[in-house]
Amino acid sequence: MKAAAIHQQGTPVAQNVRVVRDWPDPVPGPNDVLVRTEAAAMNHLDLWVGRGLPGFDFTYPRISGSDASGIVEAVGADVDTSWIGQRIVLNAAVPQPEPIRPDVAPAPPDIRMIGEHDPGCQAEYFTAPARNVLAIGDVDPVDGAAFALGHLTAWRMLHTRARLQPGMTILITGIGGGVALARLNIARHFGCEIIVTSRHQWKLDRARELGAHHAVLDDGEDWSKVVRGLTG
Repeated sequence: MKAAAIHQQGTPVAQNVRVVRDWPDPVPGPNDVLVRTEAAAMNHLDLWVGRGLPGFDFTYPRISGSDASGIVEAVGADVDTSWIGQRIVLNAAVPQPEPIRPDVAPAPPDIRMIGEHDPGCQAEYFTAPARNVLAIGDVDPVDGAAFALGHLTAWRMLHTRARLQPGMTILITGIGGGVALARLNIARHFGCEIIVTSRHQWKLDRARELGAHHAVLDDGEDWSKVVRGLTG
């Protein structure tokens, strides 16, 4: 198969670092699915993997990519064959029974990230545990790939950690990035009062179109005073 591989450590969008090359076809394990990639999105994690991360001994070349959708082409021996032919979106966070780094105390359960610890999805095919894919039917695969890790990250921030509840007021600074827009979508779903900030008026205008109630321009003044005025 062909893969967009990070050839050497550096910024992975540079031509001499990320290259399209031949790569061995992945083989699903007993609990995995084999997915033919329809769409794969870029994530800031791809930059970190390309540049290298403290505490991680990355080897190159490697395939990054944690956001993807595609069609299940084959399954492992212990996976229901009804998955074959279904369009899925990937959840790249794979829970682990044991810590990846015993010297660090993460909040349990520890995880391995497809595209970081394990080969990613920026290739013609990728594998993932069956528990880490979700059938999305006739959803546009590009929309599915764009939704994946950004919205899962935002969901963990707002729902799992912050325990967001209907009627709360939420401040989203720097609206415009993928996770920020995902937070806006989730807050709107919960019926929250949404305040956004940005240094760019066009991003604020778009955020209002997407459901933000208040848009504060960061023009170098103390925008926090405006936010305090909005929240009483």
